[in-house]
Amino acid sequence: MTLPQTPYFAAVRPVVLITGFLGAGKTTLLRELLVATHGQDLDSDVILNDYADANIDLLTLEDFTKNIEPLTATCACCEGLDFLLDLSMKSAKSESDLLFIELNGTADPVPIVETFTLLQEKLQLHPRWQVCVVDVRNFGKRGAYKDIEDLQLQTASHLYFSHECEEFSQQPIIEAIRKINPFASIVTKRELIDQVLSLAKSSKPRLLDGEMNQDNVDISKVKKTANHYKAHEFTACKILLPEAVSEKQVREWLANLPQEVIRAKVLIGIIEKPKYRYLFERVNLEVSDYIQKVTLDKNKVPNSAILIGPDIDPQNLEKVFTLKK
Repeated sequence: MTLPQTPYFAAVRPVVLITGFLGAGKTTLLRELLVATHGQDLDSDVILNDYADANIDLLTLEDFTKNIEPLTATCACCEGLDFLLDLSMKSAKSESDLLFIELNGTADPVPIVETFTLLQEKLQLHPRWQVCVVDVRNFGKRGAYKDIEDLQLQTASHLYFSHECEEFSQQPIIEAIRKINPFASIVTKRELIDQVLSLAKSSKPRLLDGEMNQDNVDISKVKKTANHYKAHEFTACKILLPEAVSEKQVREWLANLPQEVIRAKVLIGIIEKPKYRYLFERVNLEVSDYIQKVTLDKNKVPNSAILIGPDIDPQNLEKVFTLKK
């Protein structure tokens, strides 16, 4: 059975997701981005997530943004996800040029990217960039929390190194990061500001009427990093799947996805295991041995695959990969 046609992005304005470990310098970077956009008469909405009190940082940013909302004492990737979606929906209906979302230092951005993809027709926020702030002083020294830092790096489209000084060399950090995410663009503050300004100026509120067009961002005038053409932007797509196939077919399909698919999840029925649906996952090139039984209502969440990676073309994936009975 051939997969149904992949839905096109209904994109209207961009969203920049800022991630990074605790103390990496996310709010400092956000403030400089807001100052730059404000100076170009661009309107920004901001959602500020903090486990403690987001209102503290909010007060230092409100002069440079059209609308800022705190997401306090919760994590946007789990218990605060519904609230984040409500705030994002509010921003999607505004007339601002772009939306910034700063996540707390221990948030996993993957559930947020996946949820934004599932609700892309309603949210109408695209392109979606994820800027990961890397603290060069403490990178690789997270101990038991190293996995959190790795999660934040996996789906990043841009990497920004903070707290740089001559004492710390970038090269070992770059080599370590490339093992986790070989595609993200490494940008300086100036490069990132220029790219965000170009993104905001080039994106106008509109629907993509039956045609996927991701050429709306004019970045020809800004300095491009060495990896710009590989991963100017990580994105996510949703592919609708058949009712049920064999477990072997799902695993083979996941294993044969192209390398640029950094993370994939598949929700589908299994012929040899009726009555339930199951969740499969692939991180980088490794397909998880464990599959999770799911009881979600099919009317609310259909059988589908969520794919995340640099410059993914959903149309090509739909043409190349099929699941057959």
